[in-house]
Formats: sequence, C-alpha cells, structure tokens
Amino acid sequence: MLKIEEYDKTADLVTVDNTPDLFHDVLKRNPKSMERFHVRNSIGDDFDLVYYDNNDDLEPLDSYPRYQKPPFMARYDIYDEKDTKTLWLGFFDGVKNMVFEELNEYTVVLTKLVLSVSEIEVYCTDPRIYWFVSENAKLHVLKKLPDDLDKDTLLYIQKELASGIEDGRFRTLSGTYAFHNVFVLQWILAGRDLSHFRFITVEIDEWAGIGAILSYCERYKIGFGRFGLKFVHKGNDHIGKFEADELMKFFELDLRDDEANDDNTLIVPSFMALSKTKFLKGIPHSVDESILTGSFKAQMDEYYDAVFGSEKVLGVMIRGTDYVTSGMTGDRVMASPQQMAPLIREWFDEYGFDKIFLATEDEDALEYMRAEFGHRVVALSQERLKLSDLRQNEILSDYEKEHSDGMYEEKLEDTTINYFYALYILAKCDSFICSGRCNGSDIVLSFNNERFSHYYKFAVGLTSAH
Repeated sequence: MLKIEEYDKTADLVTVDNTPDLFHDVLKRNPKSMERFHVRNSIGDDFDLVYYDNNDDLEPLDSYPRYQKPPFMARYDIYDEKDTKTLWLGFFDGVKNMVFEELNEYTVVLTKLVLSVSEIEVYCTDPRIYWFVSENAKLHVLKKLPDDLDKDTLLYIQKELASGIEDGRFRTLSGTYAFHNVFVLQWILAGRDLSHFRFITVEIDEWAGIGAILSYCERYKIGFGRFGLKFVHKGNDHIGKFEADELMKFFELDLRDDEANDDNTLIVPSFMALSKTKFLKGIPHSVDESILTGSFKAQMDEYYDAVFGSEKVLGVMIRGTDYVTSGMTGDRVMASPQQMAPLIREWFDEYGFDKIFLATEDEDALEYMRAEFGHRVVALSQERLKLSDLRQNEILSDYEKEHSDGMYEEKLEDTTINYFYALYILAKCDSFICSGRCNGSDIVLSFNNERFSHYYKFAVGLTSAH
C-alpha cells in the first residue's frame, strides 16, 4: 500500500507528478518496504508517498497456525480499477454508506470505484481527497465522521488493522483487507487476461480433512463460478489426506476435467490470502446430502438406525490434539472437555437425552467423557491419540503418516468412512454441542440444515460465545 505522508524537505528522493495514474506509476518502480517518493502536486501541497508491504499490515504473525508460512497477503503491485469485469463488486452488496479514517492509495481507489459504479455515499474528514477525486454529490468531507449511520448498511474502513473475518460480515476492516476483497481475482490473474482461462485450482494442503475438503471445494465452485471459471483439482492422486479415487466412491465431487491444462488453468497463489475474503468466507455452508453417493448415504443411515433407533441423542464434537499441535488461534481455539461438561450435563438432564454421540480424535477427551457420562457415551471405533503422544509443534497428519507402519495408504478408505460417519451422525442427532469452529462443525450444520432442537458452539478464543 502507498500511504500519503508529509513532504520531507530534507530527503533527496525520486519525484513524480500527481496524475490520475500516480499510484500505478510509483508501483511500476518496484518499491521496497518503507521506500519514499516525492510527489509534485499542481492542485495542492507537494507530498510524499511511502510504500508499505501489505504483509506488514496484518495481525501479529504469531496469530497464524505454525504450519502456515508467510507471506499472508498479496502485494498488489499490478491492478486495474477500470477493469470492472475482474473486480468482485459483490463485496459492496447491501452497502449504502462507506466511511474511511485514513486517506491512502486503497481508500482513494475504492472511493473512485464506488462513486463510479454505485449509489454508495462516501464520508471522510480529509479534504486532500480532492487531490485525487473530483467533487461529487455522493462524496462528503466533514470535520467529524458521522456516528448516526445505519451499521447494517455501513462499510467502515479503519486506519488500524481490522480483518473483518471474525464477525463474518466484513463491514469493519482495514484498507488492505477492503481492497483485497474487491481485487482478489486480479491478484490471482497477476496482469493476465481473464478470457485466456476456463479453470482455476487451489492447492489443497496434505493435512486437509474431509470437512475442509467438502466445505472449501463447494465454496470454490460457487465463488469462482461468478467469473465463469470452473474449479478443478490438479496435482497428485491425493486430495488432502485422502486418495482422490477413494473420495469419489463416497462423494459426488466434480473436481476433474480432461480439458484443464497448464495454459487454461489459473492457480491461486495462496489459500491463506484467499481465506481473508468475503468472496470465499461469505458463501454459506453449501454442502448437503446431494454430495453423497446413494450407497454411502444409505450405509450411514442404516448404521444410525441400528445404533440409536428412536433414541434421543445429543451430538458432541470435541476437537483436540490436531488443533492444539497446529497452533490454532482466535475462534479456532477449542474448548476442553472439562469446559464443555457442565453444559452437556445441563442439557442431558433438562432435555431428556438418552445417549451422547461423541466425535473426537482425542483419546484424552474420550476417556474424560466416558468417566463423566459412562455408558451414555457412544463413539465410533477409530484410532485416537493423546496429546502426550505428539512431539512439540507436530501436526497430526504428519504423525499419522510417520507412525502408520506402512498402512497409511491402505487405511485411507477406512479413515474417510470413519471420520465422515462421525460428521453425518452428528448431523442426524437431535441437538449439537461443539468445542469451537472448524470445518467439520460447518459440515455438520450444513447437513443438519437448522433442524437441531438446540445448538451451542463454544468460542474460547473470542470475547463472547455464540
């Protein structure tokens, strides 16, 4: 991002003119972080532009999972605000007013954009906006930002970092995130012509479980379909933890196309940067029973009926070892079984459940729940690990591969069935309690389609529960 700062008379810097292409002219010089440029301004005071690397305008790096490596945000050295066919203008849906606290490259570009393509009213306190934007009836420069605007239709761009991700609304966020939400496809295109591409692919990490695969692949299909691009899976014979051919036995996944090749397929440079957008996160849970093959669904229904019949069941999901060792933060911090037990006990007594169906990969959690609730706990038979089994900072999927005695490949089918059985059975339960937000719980809620009598998600990493 280029920030507008006071002219430094003591510095001997490259000087450019304030033209409509000012920001692009400076970016073409491949600036380094904190590099300054003088700007000769014919309609006001001269000023400096200072380049800040977008990766520095983020949450503290220690807030990211340990297995994620920077950079976590696109630089945007190349973009075209006039090419509206490659901008995601859906970001502004429902917005009636936009407010920004700081005048910089991104707030200038976004202001010009919304004034030209929408009826959004823009408010700021910096009259220097007129150095870059012509006077407009929808542009309001005030001494004080208004505090009476409808919050539900307001896009508020803060000077300080606010990702907008945690509340899921993306309505209060920093200029870097606001710009990224609109220009996300141009980041992926990197100056190339959209018409040259028919397909798009996102690398699916090798530790991705079935919840992440189903949740995100459906979102990719919907999101990129807005631009006429078909999502495909490219690469080796695995999708996340699983063999691609095995997944196709259980799920209706249209992830391959014989016509996709290196020339007509876009590659998303970073899932982490993509995940910071309403373009992706704003797509609701979109997986339903149509994604299951008929035989697989019938098999799981038969299993549920045989185990529970007409009993009233409370579904409980407790994520443990893999989330701890991966260093998850924020709303991905999971509640412990000790924290969950009082609510489980309260619901069990108040609502008259017959059984608890427990889904967990954590042996410690299973042992605790059996000690607390005894024979009422039912759980699928599967391999589980204790946190003490794992070395410091080790990812669970890596542990499985290293300690499977050569059986990892052969057990993939059983792993797929067991884990998804758990999600599907949870979705069929009368009520549901989960230890926090994860892709698995998203899948459960999507399959249940709001049929739970009672639902509670712990939010230990946030200031309040949901």
